[in-house]
Amino acid sequence: MSHEALKTYEGATPGQQICEGHITVTQADIDEFCRLLGYDHPAYRADAPGGAIAPPSMGLTYGLRLGWEADVFPPGVIRMGDENVHGHSVRAGDELTTALSIVDKFERKGRKFLKYEFVTTNQSGQLVCSVKFAAIVA
Repeated sequence: MSHEALKTYEGATPGQQICEGHITVTQADIDEFCRLLGYDHPAYRADAPGGAIAPPSMGLTYGLRLGWEADVFPPGVIRMGDENVHGHSVRAGDELTTALSIVDKFERKGRKFLKYEFVTTNQSGQLVCSVKFAAIVA
């Protein structure tokens, strides 16, 4: 099935993985994320004992980035209601895999919703984070 079909309520199939992406986290990524959000904790710096860790909220960006880059979200979609789970910390050099799936579709009050989930794991298969969110489909 094409990504175009997945962008419609009718074409969405719960349980279907839409796409998968891989990224190697760099210290520059951590530094830029911290700069953008104003984080200044010593644990996030390159000279931290044992090496820098990424802020937990940084992991939440990978699934959204994957969805945007793969262009899988319906036009005009309105995202709402995040359910976040945080797992293992991320360090510079970690290789992350993120899988984006449709987990449900439903209707309420005449509106159509798709529920997405992205799960990010590290190179050891440990959960970094998962996020479920609903989207109103226009």
